[in-house]
Amino acid sequence: MLPVTPLQNKERLTVEVDSMKGGLNLLFSNMRLRKDECAETTNLILVEDGILDKRWGTAAYTTATFTNRPDGFTEYRATDGTRELIVVADGYAYKVDEDGTKNQLSGATFTQGKRVYFLQFNEYLYIANGTDSLGRYDGSTIATYSGLDTPTWDGTPLTRGSGLSTGAYTYYYCVTALNAVGETVGSTEQSIAVNIKREDWDAPATEYIQLDWADVTGADKYAIYFADISGYEVRIDDTIASTYQDTGAAVPNPYIEPPDSDTTIGPKFTHMAVVENRIWATGDPSNEYRVYYSGTGVNKGNFADSYGGGWVDMERGGREITVGVAGFQGLPNIWTKTADGRGGIWQINLDTVTYESESFVVPIPTKIIPNVGTESAKSIVYVENDMFFVNKRGIYILGNEPNILDVLRTNELSAKIRPHLEGLDEASFDKSSAYYKDGKVFFALSSASGEPDEIMVFDRERGAWVGPWTVGVSQFGEYTSSDGVTHFLGIVSDKLVEISSSIENDQAAAFTWTYYSPRLPISKNWSRFGKVKKAYVKLRNASGSISVQLLGTGKTGQYTSVGTTTIDSGSSTSGIGWNQFGAVQFGDTAGTATAFAIEDLIRYVQIGNKNNLLRNIQWKVQGNSTGDKAVILGLLAEGVETGMRVPLSAKV
Repeated sequence: MLPVTPLQNKERLTVEVDSMKGGLNLLFSNMRLRKDECAETTNLILVEDGILDKRWGTAAYTTATFTNRPDGFTEYRATDGTRELIVVADGYAYKVDEDGTKNQLSGATFTQGKRVYFLQFNEYLYIANGTDSLGRYDGSTIATYSGLDTPTWDGTPLTRGSGLSTGAYTYYYCVTALNAVGETVGSTEQSIAVNIKREDWDAPATEYIQLDWADVTGADKYAIYFADISGYEVRIDDTIASTYQDTGAAVPNPYIEPPDSDTTIGPKFTHMAVVENRIWATGDPSNEYRVYYSGTGVNKGNFADSYGGGWVDMERGGREITVGVAGFQGLPNIWTKTADGRGGIWQINLDTVTYESESFVVPIPTKIIPNVGTESAKSIVYVENDMFFVNKRGIYILGNEPNILDVLRTNELSAKIRPHLEGLDEASFDKSSAYYKDGKVFFALSSASGEPDEIMVFDRERGAWVGPWTVGVSQFGEYTSSDGVTHFLGIVSDKLVEISSSIENDQAAAFTWTYYSPRLPISKNWSRFGKVKKAYVKLRNASGSISVQLLGTGKTGQYTSVGTTTIDSGSSTSGIGWNQFGAVQFGDTAGTATAFAIEDLIRYVQIGNKNNLLRNIQWKVQGNSTGDKAVILGLLAEGVETGMRVPLSAKV
């Protein structure tokens, strides 16, 4: 008979978790996680060097409420430096004061239920939703552009100068009208035959074509289009008068055709960005491939070619639809979508080309990232030197390829939470939004059809995920109140809420937070069992009632709960070390009353012989009520090596 090694002489075992900096990892099973990774982090947040705390709560920001969910909000900075909180809801735009007073802004209405996009530029706040006329708020009222009538010929046919006569060369013309934001479609086409080619006209006083049309009320000027083939007109010139002589001197611009939609009430786009001192915009529901850009200088808000603006269709008739735009590397980057969730990313250069001694600015789109785009413009967010965005297939990062100048790449950021993302509602990804604050990127996502109902958080400083947070917002944003305090806000239901670490619940309702550690082997040889004698938990600033559960695989081969207990603040008769952990007695004596909202609280489970033979263990820490809060500093189990292996019953 082999001698029995005394327990005190056996090799001591410790299993410790002193950091959770690896964050949530759902890609691997519990048994394959590193000890600094987490199997669950519901309603938790990483703090300090990678430990977990209860997540931020939410509370109504001001008393202002609306009949329906607001369609968007933003901060507007007035010319005197004061700030206003602008909210579009229930079909109107409101200025919401800090006391909750709602002041309806006059001048425009908005279709309720259409997501609103904002851009402050050139002292105006542009408001767009892709359905209603483009709004422009100046700090007083919201102006919308009055559309222009399409020019019509005044009844006088095109006429020739005295140096021309009818002949074999037929030329075609149409005219558009322009205002401060855009351009009408072309007039009906007029044609005339002459005996000399246009490029050979050499006596402008007599060799010309005279065009006359009716004045258009509100027009700032008119653009003239010319062709030598019917239906192929291109721009040659502009004029402020309702008459024009084509002397042949103006060079046709082969890159500018008459618009196919009227933009004199403003293009009906959605997402906007300022790049290189121009407004760029996407998401026109009537022109799904189109990207608009404005002029610059004094024409910053004008999208007509005659004012330095324009538009370009990317892969017209193809699969990719424009969604969002953002400046990156000094160029407009355009995100597109496809039905299968791929899409792509494009860049547009405004190149100068020379044609017949005349120079023209031409937009040149180039696809830089194929197969990775986004469904939601509000999910595109700047994060330091990179850009993050949501895709049906994951959450991605756009940035520079390391050590290679001016080369962009995309990488999936969400591999560790991919199983969770795959369980979300695919049809609701277009409602996702994102925001970067305090080194964290917040992603509002939808687990079911409709508006977002959860938040996943990527900790940029630690490169780790936590969540989900069981609160959903349809838009994030910030507003700095008159006292200089910046408030992190979101849209929830019929109001704006503030999201803050100083708030412990969600609009006065408690939420449950839960941490599951990895399932960790007792011994380096994972086939062996150990006798676990004590299991510790170390907390900081604990309050309320904290539930602690220890789970493990025992000698029966079943993975079960070893026991549970609750740490009650200030209680002398409960808490680890005071009472039973399931069927296991933790300690021999009752303690004395202690309030433990302190910097370093340690409690342990004294595990009895019945349940202490384990092959692996896992901790669960949870709070359910508003006051249940703790920073989880560490977990530790102590025991001894037994040398016992899996039983013979496991043999196959």
